[in-house]
Amino acid sequence: MKRLNSRPYISIKQKLLGSYLVILIIPILLVGIYLTSSIRTNLIDNKMAEIENNNERIRTDYTTILSSVIRVSDWIYQDEELVDLVQTVYESPFEVYQAYNGYRMFEDYLRYYDEIQHIRFYVENPSLTSTTGIYPVNEDIANKEWYQRGRSRSGQILWMQIEDPVTGKTHLNLVRAVYQDYQFVGLLAIAVNDQMIRNLLADSASSVFITLDSQTPIFSYPETPDIVQAYSGYVPLLNSVESAEGNHSVQNTDFPQGEFTLNIRNVQVPKTLDAQMQVIGVVPTDSILRDVNKDLRLAYWIVIGVLVISILMLIIFIRTFNSRIIRLKEAMNMVSNGQFSIPPTINGNDELSDVYNQLAVTAKSIEELIQINYEHVVREKNWQLQIKDAQYKMLASQINPHFLYNTLEMIRMKALKNKDREVAEIVTILSKLMRKALESKQGSTKLSEELEFIKTYLKIQKLRFGDQIEYTIVNDAEQDPLIMPLIIQPIVENSFIHGIEPKVGKGMIKIRVHESHQQLIITIIDNGVGISEQTLERIRSSLEADHDTDHIGIANVHQRILYRYGPPYGLKIDSQAGKGTIVTISIPINQNKEGDQ
Repeated sequence: MKRLNSRPYISIKQKLLGSYLVILIIPILLVGIYLTSSIRTNLIDNKMAEIENNNERIRTDYTTILSSVIRVSDWIYQDEELVDLVQTVYESPFEVYQAYNGYRMFEDYLRYYDEIQHIRFYVENPSLTSTTGIYPVNEDIANKEWYQRGRSRSGQILWMQIEDPVTGKTHLNLVRAVYQDYQFVGLLAIAVNDQMIRNLLADSASSVFITLDSQTPIFSYPETPDIVQAYSGYVPLLNSVESAEGNHSVQNTDFPQGEFTLNIRNVQVPKTLDAQMQVIGVVPTDSILRDVNKDLRLAYWIVIGVLVISILMLIIFIRTFNSRIIRLKEAMNMVSNGQFSIPPTINGNDELSDVYNQLAVTAKSIEELIQINYEHVVREKNWQLQIKDAQYKMLASQINPHFLYNTLEMIRMKALKNKDREVAEIVTILSKLMRKALESKQGSTKLSEELEFIKTYLKIQKLRFGDQIEYTIVNDAEQDPLIMPLIIQPIVENSFIHGIEPKVGKGMIKIRVHESHQQLIITIIDNGVGISEQTLERIRSSLEADHDTDHIGIANVHQRILYRYGPPYGLKIDSQAGKGTIVTISIPINQNKEGDQ
């Protein structure tokens, strides 16, 4: 019998995707359309504010540069030593040279004020000669318009574009007549450093002009070979607006850009009465909108990217959910077919994972019962493999030392043949050191042999560090008892690694052996960086702990002594940060005589 009004089959994946489209994407699109207009307006305002702040920065820094030049002109104006120098009538060029050689103020100003390109002081004293900074006025200079204008302004500050008579280059100059007791001394011309102005304008985000008196351009960004011609193109725009400060929007059909935004800033130069300077920024409105649209497009791409990523994440979630169900079904089929080695868990932490975990526990229990019958056989096979591996290692340990000794002997003979005795000595010392280390598997060694081994090890370190370390070995023991092998070398090595190597300066290690109350006392002293109190307490605690520690060498020696001789013996460590470390080893003498086990 057929079911009536049967609903179409819709998968969970389709339902989740449909819900996502209705609940998330459509509201985001509606909100995005609403916010676009307001964001666009805010971006335009931000761009305009950025241009205004840029021009304001240029005006402030430009005013600072001019103020520094004015300050220097004030000092020169009041320099009585300069007045005496230029008003003195000299009898010979040597007198002029001596006078110039004693006056260094112009050089100091040029050295300490990067805002100044050069200083020219023109004087009407024919007995003077031209030098750096001071120049007698000749007929050509006297006829210059800038000289006559500055000469007639009675000490007032003027700003003019002047072609320098010395270099032939044009610079913005502060021109000022210098008087003393109402008598004309000379005309001062200080050129502004053009490169500082260019660096100031280089960070501008728009076209910028700096003008002087009746809109005469003196600096621009970007730089152009003909600044007057470049500026003349914008003169119609400037004539169509008032010269007041602020932003001005201008429409002009003669330009391809059409609409422009002008930002005008008046430069108030201190102590200057009639200099009219302006910072003028010219920005095509289309470029502002272009930047704004670029930011909006970036925002749109980010939103689209977020939506795409979220859809991909939803698809991944659905596929992961389906894969978990499939894994559960496959695990159940494996258990029903007698295959109990299923993965212990599946991803997730929900009801589906709980069901799978119960299935895994059941399968593991059944598998453990089956594996009990095979454990003994597997254990025997493992023991056989371990025995074969041990035999192989034993064979290798018998071969490798001989091969190593023969190789070192070959290197030593090669060095002697090449007359390199130092290398031969190093190889000999290294061979002795390694032979002693490989023979240390025996239960005991003589104290003298152990000290000889330590001396060989210290020779290696001495070759490594040179004059940066010194060592002494003092043996005051009356006997030559047997001791455990390799209980001194790890302590000495630890002194090098943690004490001597981090130390700045010369290192010293002293080893002293003496007897006391039927005990053999071995003391290792270094003048290294020492150990802080907190670290020292941690090391002492780790020596008494019966588990692995970070201080393997020290702990190994201490535990070996404890296992062989008992708790009364072992290591004792004393140290102070910055003053070195003392490690004391104590072992009994009567248990280390030759012939004892």
